[in-house]
Amino acid sequence: MDFYELLEYLELESPEEFEYFEAMADLAESDDPIEQEAVYQLFAGAPETMLEELFGDYFDDLLEGLPEDAGEIYSLLHQIRLSLTGLASGAEEEHDLRLLTDEFCRFRNWFVYESDVELDPADGGPALHQSLRDAITSSRLEKLGGPSYRYSFEGALTYELDSYTMSFSELAAAEDDYNSGTIVFDPSGEQDDEDSILSFPEGGGYVQ
Repeated sequence: MDFYELLEYLELESPEEFEYFEAMADLAESDDPIEQEAVYQLFAGAPETMLEELFGDYFDDLLEGLPEDAGEIYSLLHQIRLSLTGLASGAEEEHDLRLLTDEFCRFRNWFVYESDVELDPADGGPALHQSLRDAITSSRLEKLGGPSYRYSFEGALTYELDSYTMSFSELAAAEDDYNSGTIVFDPSGEQDDEDSILSFPEGGGYVQ
């Protein structure tokens, strides 16, 4: 769908109204393909302070929906949350918004279409294969008394995170007690020492 079709789908008159959890959930979970440029126009016109909050609230809700033994997929979604909220917190210029849009669309494609979760019914029967989006829905229904499953998320651990430089001050409340400097997240785990993970320039800000 293009930009105008996206606004209609989200039941918005303009991007300035993109400020509610339900709209973010509908955007992230739609079955229909969405043009990347349409997502960019939506983000570019949204209230400046809302994107970070919407991403944070949406991913917190996803994490709550996971089964108790989610393990690695919980950690991966938490890392994606940090990446997107970090990008959103500094998305003031077109380049930053383009990067945020790229990463969100990559996440959405994986979450809705590419991820594969195997669900084995607790009472027997053939295994089901669902996207991560649908598996989280099944987990939510299970918590409400629906069918029980054993979840295997191995097929969903295919999302590759790049290295991001994020404003530490924007992430500190959720992660630790630091209040200046930056985090550089490297999902490969190849950092050799603390200096490659944490950097504290004079006066804080970003490390380029």
